[in-house]
Amino acid sequence: MELFLSTFKNRIDAKGRVSVPAPYRALLSRRQPEGGLILGPDISAPALVAGGRDYLDGVNRRIDQLPDLDPEREMLIDGLLPFLSELTLDQEGRIQLQPQFLDHAGLASPGEAVFVGRRHSFQIWEPKAWEARASEARAKAAAWLKNGGASGSGAKA
Repeated sequence: MELFLSTFKNRIDAKGRVSVPAPYRALLSRRQPEGGLILGPDISAPALVAGGRDYLDGVNRRIDQLPDLDPEREMLIDGLLPFLSELTLDQEGRIQLQPQFLDHAGLASPGEAVFVGRRHSFQIWEPKAWEARASEARAKAAAWLKNGGASGSGAKA
């Protein structure tokens, strides 16, 4: 199974365009030859979350586990799907970050963005915000490993 891994920092130009890292583009093209990606605000972090069509399919599978007309299902649909966009990469491998995405993640145009692999998806962070999150995550991961990976440590993989 191929996963989005590693961390990359790329420039955002004055038009809000940023290059998706080459390893991520390659993985996206293998997963969906028609190209493009799904992008939206991360609901649990000041970051953007992105992935291929399979990422969106995973979101829909989780929603479909709930019964039709279930209020929780309707809330998930209304809270997630309207905020996702399907983007096409240009010939240089860039995507256009719309103002609402820049605002949600605290990104500037021009500026920089950090791409963070998260297995089946990746996030886009403002560099200083990612630095703080990464520091906290490394500390929690170290504590989790020190405890032998015992559940109940509060760390989430």
